Amino acid sequence: MALTYANRGAWLVAGLLAVIAGVLTVVPTARSAETTAIHTSTFESSLSGFGKVADSRVALSRAGAGRNQSRAMVLRATRTGPAATQANRSVGAHPRGARYTVEGWARASSRRVVALVVQEVAAGKVVQSRVLRVIAGPKVWRRVTLAVTTLTSDSTLRVRVRSPKLRTGDRVLVDDVRVLRPVTSGTVTPPATEPSVPGECGHSARGIPACGVYVGAAHGSNTDPSALEKTLGRKLAVRRTYFTASGVDKAVSTARTDLAAGRLPWISFKLPYSWEDMAAGRGDAWAKDIAVRLSALDGPVWVAFHHEPEGDGDIQAWRRMQEHLAPLVRSTAPNVAFTVVMTGWNQFYGAAEYRLSEIWPRGVKIDVAGFDIYQQYGVVKNGTTTTKWTSFDDYYSKISSWAKTVGVDWALGETGVTDAAAAARPSEIVDSVQRMEAYGGVAYSYFDTTLNSVANWSLSTTTKRTSFANALAETTRLD
Repeated sequence: MALTYANRGAWLVAGLLAVIAGVLTVVPTARSAETTAIHTSTFESSLSGFGKVADSRVALSRAGAGRNQSRAMVLRATRTGPAATQANRSVGAHPRGARYTVEGWARASSRRVVALVVQEVAAGKVVQSRVLRVIAGPKVWRRVTLAVTTLTSDSTLRVRVRSPKLRTGDRVLVDDVRVLRPVTSGTVTPPATEPSVPGECGHSARGIPACGVYVGAAHGSNTDPSALEKTLGRKLAVRRTYFTASGVDKAVSTARTDLAAGRLPWISFKLPYSWEDMAAGRGDAWAKDIAVRLSALDGPVWVAFHHEPEGDGDIQAWRRMQEHLAPLVRSTAPNVAFTVVMTGWNQFYGAAEYRLSEIWPRGVKIDVAGFDIYQQYGVVKNGTTTTKWTSFDDYYSKISSWAKTVGVDWALGETGVTDAAAAARPSEIVDSVQRMEAYGGVAYSYFDTTLNSVANWSLSTTTKRTSFANALAETTRLD
């Protein structure tokens, strides 16, 4: 069920449960007549070997505030920023088709998101990830439970939780952690692709997630991404598409197909008239028709009008156009998020006329600010290869601070990694997504195409596809 979205920035992922079940070494049996607790941690006498990873920003202890007036494990943030906790051992070897359930109870000193991640690992590579996010508060213990069916033999399970951002002094309590053996008798043959776990955080009517990041892509020339998804073993959570002013029929049809597949449609439209004319109302009938038709779809849709405007005309006319269209679209379609997409570089490093203080729409509600930021390392221009790495942390920090001042969510509408960058940093894509979550971004759309490109951004190498698949494995989803 969708949640009403309010102050997403206050819902920070708390680091916990990464250590649960991690201290176990379990070999599952092929047959089981009933559910059996293989291990239970009550934290009555010790932390049972639980610890923090290097550079973790949490301290572990026990306190007499457990579920049944007993003790619980306490995670306290020692400083503000990203944190991660993990057990010192993984769960153990599994045959293909083995089923496990990891469950525990969580409570927090204030309203916080608890994200549990269970990964299956084989030969040092992540085969699949299962993610569950719930919101815990100070009054009620929340049960967190996640099931996983192994996809390969001789693999292990790893249970962890990323903590994208904690505030100093935040406390999360964990109690009564159990690892359960399957109820089903016999060996289970898992599906070819394990479905992702949507979790319980939900999203607003306009598709803004209460926690986590939608991971997806633009693919080809508005090409059906089903073949790509089959290769990756997972569905895109968000799909970026582009249409001219005359392509409304196709845009609506594509959005309908995406929603049916569990993808969030994020559509960019070119305009039928100039920015000045659109701001004056000449294109109102066209824009309202789009809104009416999208409002009839069974799910949220994100819309942008003329993305990356820098250099295409009078930027103040573009701003006025956005100010005019935003209330028209939002009042007509309660399921449509109005997004404004810019290059990013121009706003922070380019000409003063493109600064956010100059071009951001005024006096209207914008749901998502999109930025098209690419990893420039490896780009060849005029015979010279760029050897300086684009710092996404610098961008994320600037965007996050600005977004809070204007009350808008933010996302990457386009991004890409060169072949050279992926070869030098194989985890560049998944690392960028994880850092984005730390700074409060809500969507990451990869530019998987060679169209209009100064480099090969497409997911054409095994390294890039692997990193993108790993990021996609932990994505937040609509369904």
